[in-house]
Amino acid sequence: MPIAFRLITELLLCRGLHGSAAGLLCLFLALILFPQCADASIQNLIHRIEIRPKSSFTRITVKLAEEPHFRVSRIPGNRLRIRFSDTSGAPFRSLRRYSDANIGGVLVSQRGNDALLTFAIAANRVGWRMVHVDGLPALSLDVGPLFSGVTAHPALPGRERIRNGAAKLLSNFDPPLKPEIPFVPTDRNVLKTLLPEDEQRLFLAAEGALYKGKLTAAEDAFAPFATRPSRIRPLALYRLAEAQYRLQKYGPALETFREAARQWQDFLTLNPAIMFYYGDSIARSGDLPGGRQLLARLIVSNADKKYAPVLLVRMADVLARQGGEGDALAIYNNISTAFKDNKAHQIAVMKLADRAFLEATPDDYQALGATYAKIAANTTDFDLREETTFKHALLEAINGPADTALDLAITYQKRFPTGVYSTVIRDIREDLVALVFQGTPWDKNPAGLIRLVTDNQEYLATAVKNPVFLPAVSGAFEKAGRPLDLIALYSGLLERPWVGADNIPYLTLQVADQAELLGDTLMARRVLQGFLLRNPAHAQTRWAHERLGAIQFAAHELPAVRVGLSWLLNKQESATFPVSYYYLGRALWDNKEYARSAQAMELYLYAVKDMKEVPVLVGDAYYIAASSRQVLGERKAAAVLLEAGLKAASKERKEQFLYKLGELAALDGRSQQARALFERVLNEGRDPDWQRLARQALEDDKLSRPAVAPSKKK
Repeated sequence: MPIAFRLITELLLCRGLHGSAAGLLCLFLALILFPQCADASIQNLIHRIEIRPKSSFTRITVKLAEEPHFRVSRIPGNRLRIRFSDTSGAPFRSLRRYSDANIGGVLVSQRGNDALLTFAIAANRVGWRMVHVDGLPALSLDVGPLFSGVTAHPALPGRERIRNGAAKLLSNFDPPLKPEIPFVPTDRNVLKTLLPEDEQRLFLAAEGALYKGKLTAAEDAFAPFATRPSRIRPLALYRLAEAQYRLQKYGPALETFREAARQWQDFLTLNPAIMFYYGDSIARSGDLPGGRQLLARLIVSNADKKYAPVLLVRMADVLARQGGEGDALAIYNNISTAFKDNKAHQIAVMKLADRAFLEATPDDYQALGATYAKIAANTTDFDLREETTFKHALLEAINGPADTALDLAITYQKRFPTGVYSTVIRDIREDLVALVFQGTPWDKNPAGLIRLVTDNQEYLATAVKNPVFLPAVSGAFEKAGRPLDLIALYSGLLERPWVGADNIPYLTLQVADQAELLGDTLMARRVLQGFLLRNPAHAQTRWAHERLGAIQFAAHELPAVRVGLSWLLNKQESATFPVSYYYLGRALWDNKEYARSAQAMELYLYAVKDMKEVPVLVGDAYYIAASSRQVLGERKAAAVLLEAGLKAASKERKEQFLYKLGELAALDGRSQQARALFERVLNEGRDPDWQRLARQALEDDKLSRPAVAPSKKK
C-alpha cells in the first residue's frame, strides 16, 4: 500500500471519520489518486474493427471481448459517433486515413472508461442502420444512401450557429473554479501589528473588493502592499494571487502564489480557499500531479467540513481539464450517489449531464433538459442556478421548438441580466427570434407578430436580414391599425448599428410615410433629414431627398425644394417618385428659371404618360411647361403642350388652356382662331377671371374687327 494511501487511512481512524460521510469522501479520493489500491474493474475490449464497402453502403463491424453496451449519435460536422461504455481498445491509427463515398477518417479514442469510434459521413445524402444481436460480442453499422430514410432526427435547420457556439463554449469556456469555502477576512487585531492605521483601512478595503468580486480593484489595491518589503507582504502576495486567479490570469497568479509560499508556507493550512486556488493554478500550468497532490492534501485536511464534497467535485473538474476524464467521471458518479443532501450532488449531476449535452438530439433531449431544470429549481446556489438555467435554454435552443427556446432564453435574461452568459444568450435570442418568425404563419395573426417584434426590439439583428421580415412587420401594423407603434419601432431600429445599410431606406421611408399619414410632417422631416445627415453618400439618399422635397413643397419652402431636387435634371438621373419632377418644376418656375422649369415639367409628363389614371397634377404641369416655353419665345412648343394639356385637363381648368391657346394665336397673328378660342372661354368656361380676361382680349383692336377678306383683282 502506498504511503500516501496509508496516511489517508490513518487520518480517517485518528479523526474518527471511519464509516462517516467524511470517511467515504476520503476513500473516494484515495481510490482516485491511488487506483492500484483497488481491484481493477474488468472492462470490455475492442479486438478488431473491419470496414467493408458495399455497392450502396459501407459496413463497419466492431468485434469485442464481450457483448457491448453502446450508443450511436450524430454530432456536429457531419459525423457519427459510437460510444462503447466501460470499454477500451487500441487507437487503430491506420483507419484514420480510410475514406470512401460514404464515410471517412475513422478515429478511435478514449474518453474516461468509454471508447469512442467517430467518423465523417457524406453530407445530406446518407443514413445508417445498426445491426446487433443480443448476446454476441460484436455489432455492425451500415452507412449509405440506402438508409437515408431511417436515420435519427437530423439537427434542426437554422440552429447551426447556436450548436457550433455551444460546442465551442462547452469545450473552451474555462472560468476559475469556486471551492465554496467561506471567505475569511484578516483579523483587525492582526493588522494593527503589521500596518499603520491609514494603511489598515486600505488593506481592509482591498479585501472588501476581493470579497465582493471587484477583482480589478482588488488587484490594484494589493499590488503596492505586495511589491514593497514589509511584514504584510506575504499576506498581500496571497491576496494578490487570489485576485489574479479569479481574473483568469493563471500564469501571473501561479508566480505570485509561489513567491507567497516561499515567504509564508504555513498560511496555506490556515486558508483552505487559497490552497485550492494555488493547487488549481499548478494544475493549469501543466503540472497535474503537483496540483493533484496539493488539492488532495486540502480535501483530506477538510474532510469533515460541509464543503469537502464540493472540493472533491472541483478536483474532478481539474482532472477532466487535464485529460483525466475517467477519474473525473468516477468522482462525479460517486458524489452524485453518496452525497445527495449536499450541494456537491447537484454540481456532480450537472457535470454528468454536460457529458451528454452535444450528443443529445431533437428526439431524446427532453430528459437532459429536465435534469438541468430540476437543478435550477432546487438549488440555493446562485451560480449553479444561473449555469443550469442557461444550459437548459441552450439545449432547448439547439433541439427544441424555437418559441419554447425563446421563452427560456428570455427567462434567463430576466433572472440573470448581468450573468456570465449574458453575451452568449443575446446571440442565441437573436437567432431564435428569426426562427420563430420563419416557422410561424403570421397572415392571420398580426397581433402575434407585433408582440414578437416589440418584445424583442433589441434582438432583431438576424431577423432583419430576411428580406420578407420588415414588409411582413409593416403589414401586421397596418392590419392592426397601429401606425404610431410602427413609427416608434422603426425609429428605434434606425438607431441600431446592426440594422444593415440595405434596411435603412425602407425603415426611413416607412417612418416618413406613417408620419405623413398621421399629419406629423415634423417627424417625417426630422427622420429624413437625420438619414441624409448620417448617410450623405448612401446610394438611397436620392429618394430621401425626394421625400423631403415633397414635405418642403407642401410647406411652400420652394427654395429648399429647388436646392434639394435640382440633381434630377442631371444626365443619367431619374426620379423614384415622378411627382418630384413636378415639385422641382414649380420651384424653378417660382424662381423664374423657365428653361429648367419646362424641362422638369416635361420629364414629369413623360414619366406619368402610361398611368391608367391621370394624376391630378398633370393639367398644371402642362400649363407651367407651356407657360415656360412661351416666356422663352418657343410658342410652337408651348402650343403643342397646351393642346395636349387641353385633352388631359379637368373641366374646371379647360378655360385657362383655351385662353392660353388664344393668346398664342393672337401673338402669331391668327386672329380668327384666337377670337374663336376666346369665345369658347366665354361660352364654355365657368371661371369669371378667365372669362374677364377673354372678354378683354376680344375687345382688343386687332380682334374686335372682323377680318376683311382680300379683294380679287380683275
